[in-house]
Amino acid sequence: MEARRRADVIRLSGRLLRALAAVNPYALLAGVLALGLAAAPLVYHHFDVRGFFLVWARATEGAKPWAVYAADLYPPCDYPPLVPYLLTLAEAGRRLAHAPRVGAISLVLLKLPGLLAYAALVPLCAIGLRRTFGESHARLSATLCALCAPLFVNAALWGQFDAVTSALLVAALVVLLNGRPVVAGGLVGLALSAKLMVVVSIPTLAVWAWRRHGPGRMLAGAAAGALALALVAGPHILAGAGSAMLGTYTGAVGFYDRRTMEACNIWYLLDIFDIYVRGVPKHVAPLDSRPALGPLTFRELGLLLFGGYATFVAVALARRPTPYVLALGTAMNHFAFFMLPTEIQGRYVTVIVPLLAVAAPLSARAAGLFLGLCVTATLGPGLELTRQVLAHGQIPGLPPLSAFPDYRLYFRSAAALVAAVNVALFAWGTVAFWKEAVAAPPRNRPE
Repeated sequence: MEARRRADVIRLSGRLLRALAAVNPYALLAGVLALGLAAAPLVYHHFDVRGFFLVWARATEGAKPWAVYAADLYPPCDYPPLVPYLLTLAEAGRRLAHAPRVGAISLVLLKLPGLLAYAALVPLCAIGLRRTFGESHARLSATLCALCAPLFVNAALWGQFDAVTSALLVAALVVLLNGRPVVAGGLVGLALSAKLMVVVSIPTLAVWAWRRHGPGRMLAGAAAGALALALVAGPHILAGAGSAMLGTYTGAVGFYDRRTMEACNIWYLLDIFDIYVRGVPKHVAPLDSRPALGPLTFRELGLLLFGGYATFVAVALARRPTPYVLALGTAMNHFAFFMLPTEIQGRYVTVIVPLLAVAAPLSARAAGLFLGLCVTATLGPGLELTRQVLAHGQIPGLPPLSAFPDYRLYFRSAAALVAAVNVALFAWGTVAFWKEAVAAPPRNRPE
């Protein structure tokens, strides 16, 4: 019965791919962008946008990105060096328009980099994947990128910058597939200046560059990445903010001493089990510094699990360095990063979906994984965003959270369901990667 259900999912994925192949990705993107710009001033994550980003943007005065790392600024900025430039541009635009500090213009300007990055994915795939996979694949990947609802939630509604990271990672992947490891390395460095989790992509991209282009060009790509990161970080360092900026990298692990930061993964389910089944106190159960297995803490166990998974993907790619294995392996590495380590933010799942859009047209299994994650990666962060919107009464007519005495139970139950589906998708995706990238004979393997 289970095998039949999996086969039905695969067949459904194939049919959906054929239907989407007829869609014009640019027309679809135009509609998505129009909707995003309309929604941008109405909905946002109150805690992140008003409590952090707009405060940091004002600190730049529209001209000094490094000011977000000032010692007396509260809350202090914990984002890598690229984001302060985006905040500075947003503040400069707001001042030029003489707009209020919190209003429609300031919100749109804050969200504009994420929306533009989201939009850039469509031509990036439509044009950049033609040489490697062909016209039809490239067009379908572009359509899938335009349909990335998690990116829409992140960029147009929440007001975060994960779409920027996603666009840079996909750009690095596409450029590498086109045989340019040095340019790809530079893009990885630029992406690393936006988000530390980009290090997850480095092993797969480096193994591919080494196997396809040799160690010399791989090292040249690494040097290009280091140079790109240095160029972005340089002005902050020269302005005396180097130590605080470096702390956004060195202080990331252990900053939140919790097994999950609302990420719908295996640790989320374990938190619920420990609290409501085992009776572990609520203030103790989520801690990742407590013992998990012998002398290992949950934090150490999570890092070991992820390290083992990343090694598995890297070895598979070293054995079969095909375009499909690179695309799917990079996506699965990020999926493993979302599922296995502790202290993961719920919105980190967003980055996986556009990476899967590159691989999805080559395999019905990858397409099924893309479609499934499109749903869960929208619902997971969407639940947290909905809670924020209701808590702060952002949309007139919607009832406040106080109208629902048991609202925490509702949100927890929904998030637990999303987490359970994510665990199933991760297991299914791992099996698919094994079957199609490791165990499949060459003549039956999608390339």
